[in-house]
Amino acid sequence: MAYDLSLFEQQRRNLQQSYAQNAALNAYRKYLAETAGQRPITQLEEAAFGFGVGEGYLGQVPKITSSYARRGLQGQGVKSGIYNRALSQYASDRARNLGYAKQDLANQMRGFELGETQALQSYQQGLADIESNKARQIAADAQALLALR
Repeated sequence: MAYDLSLFEQQRRNLQQSYAQNAALNAYRKYLAETAGQRPITQLEEAAFGFGVGEGYLGQVPKITSSYARRGLQGQGVKSGIYNRALSQYASDRARNLGYAKQDLANQMRGFELGETQALQSYQQGLADIESNKARQIAADAQALLALR
């Protein structure tokens, strides 16, 4: 079989097109996952002091403060351990939940980055295989020409 560069170029183009499609799809999925993962983080951050939807929306901290004030456990000149403990517990829970949400998002992003790395590695391996096949074909054709002498 005579060496035909067009066959190897076609393989290279097919490999490149496949890689480009996979990379674009992975990038879009990563964007969607990042958007969806950022939403709960934003909601947790905004929930504390009332950056919510609707008129008269009160955040969680003002609700806690108001609840304890109505019962006389918080206010001017009142130092309630129960109130301080409730705020402390709220802050602790909020920090933990926010940390979990951020960690979940980071884990998802690492998964997409791993996918990008694997796709690139596969593409580079495919190119190396094409070059190896090309060299093998050239060597086989050269050997066939030598045999004709």
